[in-house]
Amino acid sequence: MLAEQIYDYINEIAPFAAQEDWDNSGFQVGERTKEVRKILFALDATVDLVQEAAISQCDLIVTHHPFLFHPQKQFLDTSPAFQAAKHHIAVISAHTSYDCAIGGVNDILAEKVGLTEVRASDCGLFRIGSVPEQSAKDFAKAVQTALQTKASVSLPEKVIRCVAVCGGAGADFIAAGKAQGADLFLTGEAKHHEILDAVALDISVVCAGHFETEIPAVRALCARVQARFPQLKCILSQQISPIFSI
Repeated sequence: MLAEQIYDYINEIAPFAAQEDWDNSGFQVGERTKEVRKILFALDATVDLVQEAAISQCDLIVTHHPFLFHPQKQFLDTSPAFQAAKHHIAVISAHTSYDCAIGGVNDILAEKVGLTEVRASDCGLFRIGSVPEQSAKDFAKAVQTALQTKASVSLPEKVIRCVAVCGGAGADFIAAGKAQGADLFLTGEAKHHEILDAVALDISVVCAGHFETEIPAVRALCARVQARFPQLKCILSQQISPIFSI
């Protein structure tokens, strides 16, 4: 099995052409013709991840967050991309292409937290769905259970019926979520002033962790590739969130 065959299948699931202009999803490191027998799936591109892949004798790493994001002026041994090349490990990253894909990050997040009647937002980068009438605080508690995380909530007593979700750092879309009918916006993280702006708009915000809102989709991608290519060994990284609750 060649790395480019894995690339082509992921491109079917989450077309790389659909990524945002500022993004850098796609084939990141290595040779497309590299023979692949074992793949490591993870959220974040780190040196520790490459070491895990090397120890596990993986030929390919597939991540959500790109190994190469911004233009590089240096290519040093502290770079995950350098380490991947050093160990002859190919890398594919599917970022915003997987966020907006049907069955991608935000569809999986919506399903995990129990949304029904889910639809794509106007921009396609977040999802909107329905929940039984409840308080924002009660929904936040349900999110904590569903994602096994700690969540924060603004306007906790607000009664909600319509929820928008965007895994990771989705606070840029809070106002759009409100304009499209959402009572509450679920995302991984938001800045203090973004929360204040949301309160002014009368939309509750639940933040449940960048890692925690996106890792279910990485797990799902690993399972899909394994099902498509049963001759390969697809494993999920032991990577955990870098943020801990005390």
